[in-house]
Amino acid sequence: MKVMDKPAREKLDRALSRIMAVFVALLLGSLVWKGCLWAWDWYGTLESGGDAWASVWEVLKQNLSVVVLVYGMMCLQASGVAELKFNRSFLKAFALALILTPPVMMGVYGHKKDQPVD
Repeated sequence: MKVMDKPAREKLDRALSRIMAVFVALLLGSLVWKGCLWAWDWYGTLESGGDAWASVWEVLKQNLSVVVLVYGMMCLQASGVAELKFNRSFLKAFALALILTPPVMMGVYGHKKDQPVD
């Protein structure tokens, strides 16, 4: 197996990260566009006396996999920040983020800066 030198590896890493960033941007753009179209239609049903919260629930049910995926990604991102910024264990931070939600987990870890590392 051929071992790549450091500049070539860094160049490959940058190329792969750009490809993934473009993919994520396209995915998020698509989701934002669908969300905007849905919101436009939803506001139209409010004027006609439609049940707004029932339509929100239907959208969440139809897109449950996307909602769970987005929540999982938010937890992973918050765990990575906790690991790098607060010098905490990634797995513990991820479990805490799943249970408490990422903003609460960051608040809990943010107030424990002076404690020794796990």
